[in-house]
Amino acid sequence: MPVTKLGISIPIELLEEIDKLSQGLKKNRSAVIREAITKMINDYKRQQVIEHAGNIYKIIAEEDKRLAEDFLSICEKPGAKYKAGIKTKRK
Repeated sequence: MPVTKLGISIPIELLEEIDKLSQGLKKNRSAVIREAITKMINDYKRQQVIEHAGNIYKIIAEEDKRLAEDFLSICEKPGAKYKAGIKTKRK
């Protein structure tokens, strides 16, 4: 993947934390920052997918409820009953 240089401003305390992390992970500063940014982007995308799926499930649940209510209202309507192949009147 092509790379480009980027100039950013961050608090010195944050830079010190990044440097400590870099030493602990035995990675250079750029690699640590690149991995942190990549993780943040992936987490954000995952969150968006989960929220979208949640909205879809909500729509499906509402539709299922409506279909169940429609089905129950149809079942409650008086009509002919069939028993062993013989048509009888509903009570």
